[in-house]
Amino acid sequence: MSDKKIVLCDADDTIENLCETWVNYLNCRYGTKVAADDVVDWDVSKFFPELTKDQVYAPIYDKEFWKLILPIKGCYKILSEVNKKHDLYIVTATNYQTCDTKVERIIVDLFPFLQWSQFIIASKKQLVYGDYLIDDGVHNFEGGHYKGILFDRPHNRLFDAKAAGLTRVHTWDEIGNILL
Repeated sequence: MSDKKIVLCDADDTIENLCETWVNYLNCRYGTKVAADDVVDWDVSKFFPELTKDQVYAPIYDKEFWKLILPIKGCYKILSEVNKKHDLYIVTATNYQTCDTKVERIIVDLFPFLQWSQFIIASKKQLVYGDYLIDDGVHNFEGGHYKGILFDRPHNRLFDAKAAGLTRVHTWDEIGNILL
């Protein structure tokens, strides 16, 4: 019997540092002084009260912005090993306007061991079958049929992962301990 599992993995703030890059971008552009760790809610605009929602969310619709994003520390090694041992799919709820740039950046520059066929673009991740889901968005676990691995980020720290039946992890090494 094979130990091979279907592992679904989010992209933003799970394998790549979206929030940190986003906050730094806004700080540089508008002279604000927000720290990524200060963003403790899903709605980033709450932490930039001097900016309009359009100003705050504009970067995620800009293809050039996605070229600035880097991998989360420790992710490359563990994700590569998971990819060898299991059926790995990157499931991301990305905007159609920047989807091509984001996926190309992930495949070509950040994680060249991934293939286009391993990407699923879905805003309702619960519709995708898998044995595990690794994600930072707590809403992606509600109603899903997979074991949940919640990647700890400032915006989900107030969520009681244990009560929701999720395993909270803080590093990619912890994910490796679960899946490898």
